[in-house]
Amino acid sequence: MENHDRKKLFKALYSPKTEPSLVTVPPCPYIIVEGEGSPLDEAYDEAAELLYQLSYTLKMGFKGERWYQGFVVSPLEGVWSAIEVENRDSWRWASMIAQPPFITEEIYAKVAELCSFTKGVSVKDARFERLEDGLCVTMMHVGPYAQEGRSFAKMDRFCLENKVQRLDATHREVYLSNPKKTEPEQLKTVLRYRVGRI
Repeated sequence: MENHDRKKLFKALYSPKTEPSLVTVPPCPYIIVEGEGSPLDEAYDEAAELLYQLSYTLKMGFKGERWYQGFVVSPLEGVWSAIEVENRDSWRWASMIAQPPFITEEIYAKVAELCSFTKGVSVKDARFERLEDGLCVTMMHVGPYAQEGRSFAKMDRFCLENKVQRLDATHREVYLSNPKKTEPEQLKTVLRYRVGRI
């Protein structure tokens, strides 16, 4: 039985409207892989693949354990820092997947060991961490990734109108569509960045 579905439990975080709004993001455990360069690079694809392998190892490999609870694997997310927007080689990213609340450092170590043993993959680039974004501005972007700038402009105007300001140059993207199976105009991506009240 699947009893933990983060998308259903936190609809404001995964199904925001196509206009900006304020949300408070609670703490959440993540498995994370960091890197730099363009999202079109092989390293980014490899990071996403590793994250899914680890997440599905947790989902499928420990059902007999007392601490285990059924869950739905969450969507891929990315935190991006574009130092030079036009120079994709300078971009820094942290690719990640949110995990169910029962996972701990100890459980993650077991997951990493089993994933490495059964699938023969190197898990050294992945880590476990609890993140808390707190107050954020968010919206749903529908369309190609290259047109996200229009949505960020709306979010920036929303900040001015609502007396909040961006805390840093990073932003989070939550990928609700598979770009390999979805037309660019139909892609759904949750955009979010951290803010503080002025």
